[in-house]
Amino acid sequence: MRLAQSWRGREAAQVCAILAALVALAAVWLALDRRPPEWDHANHLERAVICAQDLARGDLHAVLERSSFYPPLVLCAAGLVYRLAPSDVAAAQAVVLAFLALGVGAVYVLARGLGGATAGVVAALVFATAPFVVFGSLHFQLDLPLASMVALILIVLLRIEAFEHRGWSVAAGIVLGLGMLTKPSFAVYVLAPLALAAARIRSRRAVTNLILALLIGGALSLPWYGPRAFSLVPEITSRSFRQAAESGHPHPLTAGALTLYPRWFPTQFGFVAGLLVLLGLGVAARRRHWLLLAALLPALTLLELLQNKNLRYTLPLLPVAAVLAGLGFSALPGRLKAGAGGLLLVAGVMQVSATAFGVPHISLPVVDVPFVVATPPVRDDWRQREILALLARDSRGAPATVSVVPNYALFSTSNFRYYALRDGLPLKFVRAWDGEPVGIAYMVLKSGEQGPPWTAERPRRIAERLATDPHLARVFPVIGTFPLPDGSTATVRARRLDDGPTVAPAAMARAVESAIRARLSDVARDVEGLEIRLTHDNAIRRGRIARVELRAATATVGDLTRPNAARARVRDLQIGIDDLLVNPGSAYAERRLDPLDAGRVRIERATILAADFSAFLHQLKGLRNASVTLERDALALAVAQAGPDLTARVRLVPASDRPFAIAFERVRVGGVPLPGLLVDWVVRGYDPSLGLASRLPVRLEVGRVEITPEAIRVAGGP
Repeated sequence: MRLAQSWRGREAAQVCAILAALVALAAVWLALDRRPPEWDHANHLERAVICAQDLARGDLHAVLERSSFYPPLVLCAAGLVYRLAPSDVAAAQAVVLAFLALGVGAVYVLARGLGGATAGVVAALVFATAPFVVFGSLHFQLDLPLASMVALILIVLLRIEAFEHRGWSVAAGIVLGLGMLTKPSFAVYVLAPLALAAARIRSRRAVTNLILALLIGGALSLPWYGPRAFSLVPEITSRSFRQAAESGHPHPLTAGALTLYPRWFPTQFGFVAGLLVLLGLGVAARRRHWLLLAALLPALTLLELLQNKNLRYTLPLLPVAAVLAGLGFSALPGRLKAGAGGLLLVAGVMQVSATAFGVPHISLPVVDVPFVVATPPVRDDWRQREILALLARDSRGAPATVSVVPNYALFSTSNFRYYALRDGLPLKFVRAWDGEPVGIAYMVLKSGEQGPPWTAERPRRIAERLATDPHLARVFPVIGTFPLPDGSTATVRARRLDDGPTVAPAAMARAVESAIRARLSDVARDVEGLEIRLTHDNAIRRGRIARVELRAATATVGDLTRPNAARARVRDLQIGIDDLLVNPGSAYAERRLDPLDAGRVRIERATILAADFSAFLHQLKGLRNASVTLERDALALAVAQAGPDLTARVRLVPASDRPFAIAFERVRVGGVPLPGLLVDWVVRGYDPSLGLASRLPVRLEVGRVEITPEAIRVAGGP
């Protein structure tokens, strides 16, 4: 007994030593690295800071409402640590390293239970030193925490004894709930193992325990998933296929796509450990460790069939791979174990060093992939702090909208937005503008590389526009330039309208009216009875117009610059634009309307007949199979869809934070009345008003809406 305890203590010490070495290395790496967080990394850090603010206010509702795709567990854990020790990057990495410790420990326990002590230590070693695990431990992403939660649920399912054990069933429910709050894709990795455990049920008690586990998991995860129940699946599908195709990913059934994960597996997990995994698969099959195979093969098959591929998506499979490697190692003949153990240790040290510091720099020629995905510390200054200081000085602390034009990993909207939030600056950051820079007070541009090919076209178009349009360049003069580490130059431009053409205000007004008439073809056609009225003073020479009023007897309106945009036939239309700001140079010299900003745009009067509204509705994405009947003060909506059909009574009501709000009543799904508590969960995917205000560059208001069986009318009242 004492000898067994001694060996167990020695194993635990070895695992702790491995983990301590990695934590020490991460601390050194973080002390050296100065790179701006990239894309999702920056978005997650931003969310952690916001969650810290929500927690400080005790606003749990905001915690649950913030993100449409990423659950709050890891992000708000970092926010909580940030509240206790206000260092955002250190707080985030502390959470990631805590999940790394959980993952290493879970892999050790899982492999030890299946293959013995040696298998446990080897599994912990190969998992902790896997190149992509090391990579994940140095970046604030959700995939390493997800991998740790997958390893944890496998331990629970291994001990659950076909759900006969009540305590482990409760634990399974807790881990299921927390896993789903880590990332939605948790279900992909645990569904098959969970189904395998459920298939072994042989008693009513076990059925009760299974139901209990599912209820606990649902109770923990439902507050976040419930409101997204009908929108999350379409979003995941879009990311998996449509957005992947736009990003240039090959079709999932091509040879290049199907071989991507196997070809990069040595880079992700390690070449030596990968060989042990192959041996471990045979051992697991021979010993009938079906739980391991169920945790690996179905999820890998699904990931292979998705068009969107990334090594991060297979990171949660590495705990199972590590356990298989441990089993493979334990099956080696005694004479080979010592040599294989030494080889694993050397390979692990090389993998950790190559990933964290880029040394040694080698490749795997047979499969034409790098030895590791290296991420050495970056000491270069990408000048975000200086640019933000310039913007703060120039805006004098007032709120302003800044367009960060490039989408370069280390110089993008994401890291600027995160830094501004962290430093408490009242600046709103948006991506590269399209069409005209409406609502934009500042632009941050970059020469040279602009980012991924599928996003680089717009920054190049903006740069060309500024180079060839003297009127735009004059309105947005350069107020600062900054050399960047990649040899490019960052340029900051600010909107300035201090002067304009030296002409009479009446002449300028005629030019602006002519420009408005020419520009209307972008948003309206078949216009009858058009009237344009301008209210202005001398400030019109600088592009400032107190009010523009547009009237038309009939018009077909929509974004006519896009071929598939929805269009509506409107009658008796009146739109008022207050405090309009236009480019005075292009308006007078070229009779071209280049809008820059507006205090308010208000639809004051409009009529849409019932037939015209129905035709407009069928053009909207997600509502093409919908039908609508106008009633007194409401719309009767029926949506035919792949699942149960939806019917509801819909009213348009005033709102202070958006042009209008939609109130749903008498909601039925598949003919079944929906309880009031669940209405918002179901209908938010059909409510366009929720995202409308966030997409508009200026404030839009709609007058009082009146609905009759014949038409929808907007009146001039409040």
